[in-house]
Amino acid sequence: MFDFLHLILVETRFPENIGSAARASANFGSAPLSLVKPEMWDLEKASPLATKQGIKLLEKVQVFDTVQDAIKDCVFCVGTSARVGGVRRETQTPKECAKEIIQYLQKGEQVALLFGPEDRGLENHHLEYCHRLVTIPASPACASLNLAQAVLLILYEIYQLTPEKHKMRQKDKGAISRRITSEERTLLHEKLKQVLTKIDVIQESNPDYFFLPMARFLDRKEIRRHEMDMLLGICRQVERLIKAGQND
Repeated sequence: MFDFLHLILVETRFPENIGSAARASANFGSAPLSLVKPEMWDLEKASPLATKQGIKLLEKVQVFDTVQDAIKDCVFCVGTSARVGGVRRETQTPKECAKEIIQYLQKGEQVALLFGPEDRGLENHHLEYCHRLVTIPASPACASLNLAQAVLLILYEIYQLTPEKHKMRQKDKGAISRRITSEERTLLHEKLKQVLTKIDVIQESNPDYFFLPMARFLDRKEIRRHEMDMLLGICRQVERLIKAGQND
């Protein structure tokens, strides 16, 4: 889907910023990058900030003479600006604009995201090509963002609406170990009871009774298998230290 989203960096000054923008793109879908009249384009200088995944995007960067040439195949164009007022009065947040952008991408239609030079941003004549204008809410005392930061924040909002994000959530859920069974719960409680008795945390006269508060605490936490293994590991280490102390 992100093959249809084009990051257009207009009149960038520093290749290092292009590299950082490529890394941001790699983090959130790997949308291709295009440059319009860059002041300096040097792949060697840009690469260290791009990471391995970002370098792949840098190697495919296209360079154009005009914004019009860069966006000629796009049906929807979004400009970015830290300045508001005047012709920049009607702006959207990244979250608002992402909802529109994703609709075009899902249909396989080309979308352009325009980012201006680091020192001044997009000029008014650049905005003539834009259907929407995005402003990233920031502190009035420091409203201007680094180029790569702006790229990352907007791509993040778009990525949240994609199937890829849903797949990532499902993968994360699968990575969490299962809850322990009743049999495993009993085994864990018995081992904890033994160790806590050995170090005089609970009284040996009636360990079942004195362990009850600990059992209730553990049940509230819905212990999972990897957590059980961790607790059993702690018990083994405590027993090892007890044995070492007895030998001394």
